Amino acid sequence: MTTTRQARLIDNPDLLRERLRAAPQGPGVYVMRDLAGRVAYVGKAAVLQNRLRSYFNGVPGLPERTRRLVEGVFDFEVIACASPREALILENTLIKRHRPRFNVRLKDDKNYLYLKIPAPGTPDTHAPGTAREKLRAPRGEAGQRATLFPRPYYTRKVQRDGARYYGPYTSAQSLRTTVRSLRTIFPFRTCGDEVFRRGRVCLDYHIRRCSGPCEGRIDEAGYAHLLEQVETFMGGRSRVLADELRQQMEEAAAALDYELAARFRDRLRAIDRINERQDVLSGRRGDHDAVAIAVEAGRGMAAVLTVRGGRVIGSETHEVEGVSDLSPAECLGAFLPQFYSGTPQLPRTILVSDAPDGLDDIADFLAGERGGPVDVRMPRRGELRRLVERARETALATLRQRRVVEDFDAERTEALLADLAARLDLEAPPRRIECYDISNTMGTNSVGSMVVFEDGRPRPDHYRHFGIRTVEGADDFASMAETLRRRFIRHLRAVQGEADGDIPVDDPDGSNGEEAPPQSGGGSRRGGRGKAEESFAALPDLLLIDGGKGQLGAAHAVLVEAGLADVPVFGLAKRNEELFR
Repeated sequence: MTTTRQARLIDNPDLLRERLRAAPQGPGVYVMRDLAGRVAYVGKAAVLQNRLRSYFNGVPGLPERTRRLVEGVFDFEVIACASPREALILENTLIKRHRPRFNVRLKDDKNYLYLKIPAPGTPDTHAPGTAREKLRAPRGEAGQRATLFPRPYYTRKVQRDGARYYGPYTSAQSLRTTVRSLRTIFPFRTCGDEVFRRGRVCLDYHIRRCSGPCEGRIDEAGYAHLLEQVETFMGGRSRVLADELRQQMEEAAAALDYELAARFRDRLRAIDRINERQDVLSGRRGDHDAVAIAVEAGRGMAAVLTVRGGRVIGSETHEVEGVSDLSPAECLGAFLPQFYSGTPQLPRTILVSDAPDGLDDIADFLAGERGGPVDVRMPRRGELRRLVERARETALATLRQRRVVEDFDAERTEALLADLAARLDLEAPPRRIECYDISNTMGTNSVGSMVVFEDGRPRPDHYRHFGIRTVEGADDFASMAETLRRRFIRHLRAVQGEADGDIPVDDPDGSNGEEAPPQSGGGSRRGGRGKAEESFAALPDLLLIDGGKGQLGAAHAVLVEAGLADVPVFGLAKRNEELFR
């Protein structure tokens, strides 16, 4: 059922009332569409009618994010489900299909890599190698023989074909490094079937990176056992593998086959070196994942620490979209079903940094994916709590590093500035942007703040603050006028080379209205007079004022007074996200 896209649902209260009354009173999924007909949000509920009413009753009192969603909805659809678990499965499927802008969602989750190890003797249904995989069947006797010695390879598709999959890996380089290390310990083949059918060993065999199955240097049982050892290692059971290799080494030595014993010894040493680099959780030998999400500045990053046999064997980070104005717990509730849906290696226990709503439903969903019980819990103390805190720190550090990298991405920054200039109807992309805000303490001690961006990146050494002197009480309009007046007076003096009579605003004492203490050489505490003059000598290409029409009018009057009326100035009212010019 759809309606015409000429009005929002909240603009037709009679229709909305009847739609809500007709909504199912059991579990299900609801899909909200925006004015363009796109899916804006997908949600689930144990009682659909109650959940939908909570959106549309009392819209002004809703949280800002929810209010923005509801105010843009022109239609919604409901899908009844048999149980909350079925609703969770359907919700997860629809989020992955439509990627609604108001849902928390994994960024590019379809591009993650897996290591696939086909089962020996079973024809692989897909040609390995690239994203352009095609259906294929083994050709001839040599092709049939190649299936007995399958090669592990990278893939982006997980299928129920009897093969083992390990991942997902967000970093292709990380997976390739792992495979290179594995081949020094377990020399499985990596050549294509066309090369294998030639029946001659290649360079990989001579440098001990392949066991030579193409020429019969290893039999089917030996190669199958080699792949089992690879699977044991990738599954994090390195202790079991080390014990097995130690036993094989001793048996070979007892049989006076010292060359074979030396090969087992070398493999054992390589595994021991890898184990030395893995953290050990004292007293715990279980298998579990530690999952945490960090949210900062409207962006999110999830970190998953993989613990197998009591050792931290891996760490992966995943960028999460649609997290603005949401808590980490809310983000985790959406991340867990998306991340673990279809994952081939799902542990018995998942430790989370925050407890999302509907934790029991999430655990039931994951149990269905695993084919056995899954315990999802938030540890509150001890070693496991430190583990999830480490995951949180990893997520936050990765998020901040990515933000720094993107800040210094010249192409991305130029595109964003060009888009900003187009949206604000500026003559050119703004190289220097200055932002101003006024704050006070209970109506006293007002301070004006100046924040600077150059080429799309923060310029902290140009940040300044002004202790308001001439305004009594909490008068944002007059305080904004004084702040800008002093800023542009200092600009004129810096350009003309005149002595600056204002208190140095980069000095924390003088800038708050007190007399600045004497400094040797006339400099201030933070960077000296030269830094202050450099900050004020440059004119902004764009001025942003925190506030509405009143603050904007005060700013414009100061610019006219200073002969700078051509400097673009806008007011940004955060409460309703309104822009004034």
